[in-house]
Amino acid sequence: MHNEDKRNRLKAFEKVVDTFESALLRYASRLTNNPTSAEDIVQNAFVKFIKNWNGPYDAYGDIKPWLYRVVHNEAVDFIRAEARRQKLHDEHGDECIGRTTSPTDNHQDSDEILLALNQLTTRERELVILKVYEEKSYKEIAEITGLTTNNVGVSLHAAMKKLASILDKKGGDYV
Repeated sequence: MHNEDKRNRLKAFEKVVDTFESALLRYASRLTNNPTSAEDIVQNAFVKFIKNWNGPYDAYGDIKPWLYRVVHNEAVDFIRAEARRQKLHDEHGDECIGRTTSPTDNHQDSDEILLALNQLTTRERELVILKVYEEKSYKEIAEITGLTTNNVGVSLHAAMKKLASILDKKGGDYV
């Protein structure tokens, strides 16, 4: 690869990072509930991108779903690893350091919604975040998660009903 080709490729890569970084960070943060880990997850996705992407750096092509899929996989791996670590700590009787909340009047609803989201399975939480917070279409969610569009609809409907049930039990008015 000539120096000019390398410079053009680097500029194109920088444009991809500029285009997608903040949305991917937001998505990973919501999935993991850990902004620091989200940064690592997104960085890993961009490293994989630069190593593996052979196509053009066209932000309107296949890059977006590919990046979301990589971030999804990295986040799921992180969540699973955290669950294994937590289980080991529990088994050894260590004190678990969890997120303590002392909601104020201004943040009570969002804290309760966050706690309710954390009661969903990883897949359910992911679907709700993609649809509600990231405002993705069923087709985009299917591309990111590897599900069929119909399965996204059915699974998302069930997840939203479960979330509503959890919030109803808390007695809040979230509509």
